[in-house]
Amino acid sequence: MEKVLFKEEQRFTQWWLWLILGAALLAIVIPLANELSAQSWDTSSEDFSRLILYGSLAVLFIVTVLIVMVLSRLKTKITYDGIFITFPPLKRKTYRIKVQEIERFEIRKYRAKREYGGYGFRNRRKSGQAYTISGNMGLQLYFKNGKKLLIGTQKKQAIEFAMCKIMGENKKLSTGEKTSQEVGGAFVKKAKKILIILAIEIVIVILIFGIIQLFK
Repeated sequence: MEKVLFKEEQRFTQWWLWLILGAALLAIVIPLANELSAQSWDTSSEDFSRLILYGSLAVLFIVTVLIVMVLSRLKTKITYDGIFITFPPLKRKTYRIKVQEIERFEIRKYRAKREYGGYGFRNRRKSGQAYTISGNMGLQLYFKNGKKLLIGTQKKQAIEFAMCKIMGENKKLSTGEKTSQEVGGAFVKKAKKILIILAIEIVIVILIFGIIQLFK
């Protein structure tokens, strides 16, 4: 039996999303009920049939979205055989990622709307694929073929520990060294910019001082 290093099940928890869908449902049902009760309709008329049809379709659409959100689960499992992802009811088939396919990984913050266009299963040319359902923390995978995949998580320490286990300590160290180098490089670039700005300001001050001396 394979040893499970990490297991997580997530669901939609954004209260504002439920509020919007609930408000949209009430915004359709209440006017529709008022319209039907305000006057006596000829049930055989074309206007009545159109009103019932459009109203029913709108309500059905919102209810379907609500049901999908209630049933949606982002399930992530990590073993020594790889990473397994399922996202029912939209993607019931388990997606397996082999350890050999992964070049490196990192735990990072992400912006679902800006980077991927929202939560759920997303695929963007620049950002790559993403399985997210809530929050802003995720496991970012970089594959040897150049592709990228983000998996949302609420257990960043546990998933990082599991990834270090399956990738090996050497991979962890190389990733950490690369991160340190990137941080150091960013610091050097920022320091250079500050020095350039200071040098320009000193030159301007010297020029102004020289001009003042000429006119004395």
